[in-house]
Amino acid sequence: MATLGGALIGTTAAVAASASGSTRKGSSAGASKLPAEDRLDLIELMSIYAWAYDTEDAALLASTFTPDGKLVVFGNVLVEGREGFSAFIDQAKEMKGEHGWQHLADHHVFRDYDGQSCNIYSYYTMAESDLQGGNVNMRAMGYYASHCVRDGTGWLFTERSVVRWNGELPFKA
Repeated sequence: MATLGGALIGTTAAVAASASGSTRKGSSAGASKLPAEDRLDLIELMSIYAWAYDTEDAALLASTFTPDGKLVVFGNVLVEGREGFSAFIDQAKEMKGEHGWQHLADHHVFRDYDGQSCNIYSYYTMAESDLQGGNVNMRAMGYYASHCVRDGTGWLFTERSVVRWNGELPFKA
């Protein structure tokens, strides 16, 4: 497993399609219209992910993924399986030290929805501040490419990729 520090500090990142192809460029051809309830549930899933990450709640973060789910950061698989999120959060704590992080996601584009799975592409920015919430700067920006599936309890990530901003459209318009 690559280290979180190495993945976040690296200056170049070629984002290859995963072996499963779950975050490859998709189209909406042949897909059903995404119902509002599913759209809102998927947005909430992404929100829970951000809250869990930024509040260092490894168990909650793991619960947003399938048991064999993957978190890919800048082309490196950092977590594979729910049990890996505790070590991931420990590495994140080391990196941020006394700073606070907020992962903000917006501009969601939903593709390849079939009622049981969906790909989502979202802008992200990551703000960093001091302990008092001041001296804020943008630490990173890019997009998420997320593959989600519905299980018996709701929507979960099977794979979520964090991609540095590259100015390219990751999906078919």
